This record gives sequence, structure tokens and C-alpha cells, in this order.
Amino acid sequence: MKKAMILFVGLMTLMAVLSPTSLAKDDITDTPFEEEMRTLIDKNIMAGYTDGTYRPKNSVTRAEFTAFLVRALDVELKEDEYPDKQFNDVTSNQWHHTYVMSAYNQGIVDGYPGGDFKPNNVISRQDMALMMMNAAESEGLVSERLPIDEFKDSDQINHYAVEAVERLTYLEIINGKKHKDNSLSFAPNDKTSRGETAAVISRLLDQLYPPENLNYSVISLDPDGDHVRKGEYETYDQAVNRAAGSQVVLEGNNVVWIKEGMAASNKFATLYDNQNLTSDITYVTSGVEMEIIEISEDWVKVKVADTAGYVDPSVVNLTPTHMIKDRSHYKVENGSLVHYLYNSINDTTTEYTYGAAPNFMETGKKYYSLNGNTFYKTNGDKAGEAYQYFNRMPLYTETNYTAEQLDEYVKSEKPNSPLVGTGESFKKAEKEYGTNALYLLAHAIHESNWGQSEIAEGKNNLFGIGAVDSNPYENAKEYTDFESGILEAASDFIVPGYFNEEDYRFNGAQLGNKSTGMNVKYASDAYWGQKIAGHMYRADQYLSNKSDSSPENGQNDLAQTVTTNINVRNEASTDGDPLYQLPKANETVEIIEEVDARGTWYEITPKNILENDYEKAFVYSDGYSSYGTSLEKLPIAE
Repeated sequence: MKKAMILFVGLMTLMAVLSPTSLAKDDITDTPFEEEMRTLIDKNIMAGYTDGTYRPKNSVTRAEFTAFLVRALDVELKEDEYPDKQFNDVTSNQWHHTYVMSAYNQGIVDGYPGGDFKPNNVISRQDMALMMMNAAESEGLVSERLPIDEFKDSDQINHYAVEAVERLTYLEIINGKKHKDNSLSFAPNDKTSRGETAAVISRLLDQLYPPENLNYSVISLDPDGDHVRKGEYETYDQAVNRAAGSQVVLEGNNVVWIKEGMAASNKFATLYDNQNLTSDITYVTSGVEMEIIEISEDWVKVKVADTAGYVDPSVVNLTPTHMIKDRSHYKVENGSLVHYLYNSINDTTTEYTYGAAPNFMETGKKYYSLNGNTFYKTNGDKAGEAYQYFNRMPLYTETNYTAEQLDEYVKSEKPNSPLVGTGESFKKAEKEYGTNALYLLAHAIHESNWGQSEIAEGKNNLFGIGAVDSNPYENAKEYTDFESGILEAASDFIVPGYFNEEDYRFNGAQLGNKSTGMNVKYASDAYWGQKIAGHMYRADQYLSNKSDSSPENGQNDLAQTVTTNINVRNEASTDGDPLYQLPKANETVEIIEEVDARGTWYEITPKNILENDYEKAFVYSDGYSSYGTSLEKLPIAE
């Protein structure tokens, strides 16, 4: 009997069982794969045809099989974030576009040489095996390999599918075809039926989500794939208490405890402020690295940016330190700070320019940071702390760049962008509603792909207002033109929701990260704020060089609140009523001038939003013992 040695690096949930299928006799009744088909139909993974039939003998296309896998794995659908031209033959007006692009983003599918996906081709057994292996690995399931010499047609299996066939036959997810002489063949190019498809997907789900009554076990892992079971236990606590060194605890095939390592979200994940998982703080999309603080049977306490919170164990993968393949990191390139984002779920790396490189960083070296401002060397030593000006500046400040200059920048980057000519609209929003025009343009560039996204072109919606992951285009709000969309986004959505301290979404009127600013509640992308700051930085570089003027990056000092409910006044004195308050810690102000009164006060840029019109604003910082300390200056990377 072969010894199962399977690693599933992650914590997965059981698929929710939805509306049960009718038990009336239909065209599945008494067919070879009736049980498996009914299981997938009950879980809304496989659907019937409009005439009420299920057609178990029908062949399955590549697009259909992809959709089955995406539903089975509960992959997050985010249609608005996927490019329309990833594959020559998969476009946004096709029913399978979201499924194919979601599976591609998760590393489950790929195309053919030349850029085609061939969605309508009937899927072969070897292509099905490859997609199944990718799906298993995307969920952290890695197995041993069973030699395929027993298949008499093993030489006909294409080289790209050999490993997949070896792994899936070892797991007994896909089997060979037996002949009268008891020989076996794999038949790599044979078509597969809907019934057979249901069978292999059901077997995959059995491996990913084993019965809950399996005992806990302790195993030792080796980076090369060898792992040895050290013991089995009835309870979680017993297993954790017996684990030593780099050993991990499994429940079934799921890693549920490690001594040290990293966590990564494997799907949309919500951070809560309590162990009962009832009050949310923020949320992130899949593939986001998290620092592990503590692990229990019912929750994992993690840190994202500077925010510590509790997550459901099913939404994170746990990887022990010695098994980590790569990490997100920062590098200095041509004087700029570039962020390399590693996604451990699909083993891919993307990059974007964040801003100016801090002076303590050396070109070519890697630096690690979970919050984008405190950086560590690869040996773990702290390298330094530096904030990006555009990421932390108050977004109700004004830019000195004109409408013509904003248009000039867009034209320099994307000459054919429909955003060329919108500079006046962004400046109008700045004047009327107090939203920095450079920020608002950068926000639109990021959300709408330079005005070229489907929602931007079809609905004049540059900010994704109303779009949700489940049905982004249909739910997105429609505007008569770009200007009306820009002005309404500022007046009705951004300013009252993210600049206004009375709104639940308010965490400081800066872009920020998952601990402060708009990014806490605006987007599930943990680096949304940093990416928009990067657009502002690049625009500022171009425009200041073009006009031979001083860049706006670092033009004024910034300070952040270190306590709550800080009063902002019309003079550097506690006399009289405050103009307004800074209610939260880590909220940023822009310093115009330092004032010496009772301690250090700052004249700051006033928060002129929501019909406010303050000529001057002052806030106490530090230095007077009776008042304590309210603010601290931020070290800005310039």
C-alpha cells in the first residue's frame, strides 16, 4: 500500500452546499457518474441546460472546464481588473471571460503559443490533467508522483502534461482506461464527458476538503518535497503541544499550525478586531502577505501593514519559514523605489514604482516592508524608516499643476487615452470640492486603466463607483460624460466618505495603506494607495522636469497624529472653540509653518471640504508638558 505524503499549505473551507437537486428522475439517473454529477449540481458548480437536461455524455470545452474549476475552488471573480487582450480569442463580451481570466490570474490555466486560449475546443484528458494539477497547487496541494510506465501509451502523453498525469494518478484523481487484456492506457488526447468531468472534480475536492473527522497529525517538511508523519492526535491542542522545531500540524491534509513563518490570503479575507470574527477592521484580496502573530484552532491573528487583526483560518495559507519560496520586496532603481509584489498563491511577481528612494537604501539590494515605510534588510536588521509624500499627504491640499499640465502628462504617457482633455474637470473638482487634482487624476488613471477600462468607456465611470466583484459592469454607476463622473465622484463619494471624519469609512484623508487613509476601506488591494501614490510621483517627476520647477514631492513637511481627538484652531492658542478635530491616530497634516507658542504649534493646510472655508488652521504638536504630545513629523523620502 503506497504511503500518502501530501502537503496542503493552507486552510480551506468546505464548499457551501446550495439548493438541493430535485430527486425526480432525469437524464442523470442510473448513469455511471450520477452521484458525482449530483454533488456538483447541488454545489452550483455544474448547471443543467435550459430544457432541464444535464447531458452527462456531452463533451466539455476548455472554457466550460475552466468555469467548473473556478466555481469548485470558489476563486474570487474580479472582472474589472483583468485586461481584455490577455488572450486573442477571449474578450469581455463572452460569457467565459471572467472565468478564464480569474483562472489565469490564479495560475490554473494558460494559453497556447501565439496567444490563443481556444475556449471552444473540446478539452483533452491531458489538458484536463494539467489544469487539475494547477488547480491543486493553487490551493497548496502538492503530492508525490507515480511513474506512468504502466500506461502502454505513455509515450503519447505530451511533455507538458507528464508531471500532471503522474501526480493526479498518484492521488487517484484521474485513472487509466483498462482494456480486455488488463493493460492500461491513459488516452491523453481523448475527449472527456460531463460525467467524467464531474468525477475528477469531485475527487479533487475530496483531496482538498477531506472529512472533518480526520485526526490531527504532526509532520516534518522538507523543501524538496519529502515529509514524514510524526504522529496522529485526537485534538488540535494535543498535536500543537507535540510539534517541535519546524514541524507543522495538519488537520487532514490542511496545515493548521506552524511555529513560525508567513501567512498569505488565499481568497478575499476580512480582518476582525476580535476572536469571534464579528467586527471587521479592513479586508484584502488574495495573495497578500501577512505577519503571523498567533495561531489558534478557530482564528489566526495576523498583521497587515500596521494593523493587527483576526482572520478565519480558512482564508489564509500558512507557510513555515524553511518552505518560503519568495517574498515581496522593495528595490532602488534609477533613484526610485520599486515594489516587487510576490503572490505565493500563483507564484508570480509584479512590480510598480512607489516613489522616491530613501537615502538609506542601496541600489540593487532587497528590502522588506509590510507597511511601505519601515524597511528591513535581508538579514532582518532594520534599514530605516521613510514615508512617501504622495502616499501620506492630505488629499484636500491643492496641486500647483494646471489643467493643461495634467493633460500634457497624460498625453506623454498614453497619447490615445480618453483622459487627455480632462485636466480642466479635475481642477474644477479641486476648486469646488477640495480634492487635490493631481491625486484625483492618479486615482482615475489607476482605477480605469488610463480611461480605457470597459466601465470607463461604457459608463464614463473612472473610479469604479458602484462596481462590485460579483457583477462589476452591470452594477457600476453610469454618467453622461467624464466630467459629470469626476465631479460627482468627488462631491458625493470621495469627500463625504473618505475625507469626512463622521463617516465610518474615514481613516484619515490620505491614500495610506491597510492601517490608515482611504485604502483601509476603499479597495481590497492592500497596495491600492501605494500604487496611486506611484502615479502621482511619476506625474510630478515629469511635470517638474518639463517646466523646470521644484517638484511637489516633499514640498512641505508632514506630521501625523499620535493620539485621538486633536483640536484644530484658528490661531496657535487654546482660546476659543476649535474649528474641527482630528479624531484618529495616524492622520496626516501638511505643515505650512512652525509656530512657537506654548510648545510647538504648526500652521497646517486647512481641511476645506463639505462647505468649510477656513483661512488658517493651527494645531498643537509638542513641547508643553500640560498638553502632552499630539503630533510627530514623518521622515519623508525625497
